[in-house]
Amino acid sequence: MGVAGTKLDYSIHMPAIYYMPGRGGRLSAGLGLELSARGYDLIGREIAGPGPRDQSNPFASLSFQQQVEVVQHDLKTHAWTPEALVIGNSFGAYLIAHSILQLGCFPGKCLFISPVLGAVKTTGMLFKPPKSGALKDAIDDRSFPSIILDIIVGSRDEHFLPDLAEKLDRITIGSVKTVDGEGHRLNHEILKTKLDQWLPSTL
Repeated sequence: MGVAGTKLDYSIHMPAIYYMPGRGGRLSAGLGLELSARGYDLIGREIAGPGPRDQSNPFASLSFQQQVEVVQHDLKTHAWTPEALVIGNSFGAYLIAHSILQLGCFPGKCLFISPVLGAVKTTGMLFKPPKSGALKDAIDDRSFPSIILDIIVGSRDEHFLPDLAEKLDRITIGSVKTVDGEGHRLNHEILKTKLDQWLPSTL
């Protein structure tokens, strides 16, 4: 398991966040760096990018279902309380969604950033992630768990499925925020503002 975080001197213990970046993302960079700067310890997994797999990251060599099972174990071990905070970015959100679907419930609070939710055509090519039909069917027939979930996504994100997200929003407790003019990689300042709103106000 990857763990990133700058140790800061806080008089109050800062809770950990379970965070999964997108493919090729790092816990110690980008959004992970922003969360660490706010004093959070990060627990999570890094997913290999499209290039050669990182041999130092055993998680990247697992099958999709094995990765889902690892994430399930992580959530049950490190984030199984009503106060738990879970953030998934892009394909990281897809893995978390499948993990929660198979678990059947989740007691904490989730934020999906530019989430992959299923098969989609991008620039003339079909992008079809593993088991996309299972997630779509669960959302369509409302069997996806009624978790606390917020989604933020750009209006020009080619990977986003707005109709499926709208159905998911009806099942779950939370909201879908679409940022006009933004693509799959959201502006850092927009994400900082979202974190200000989403993270506990006591910190």
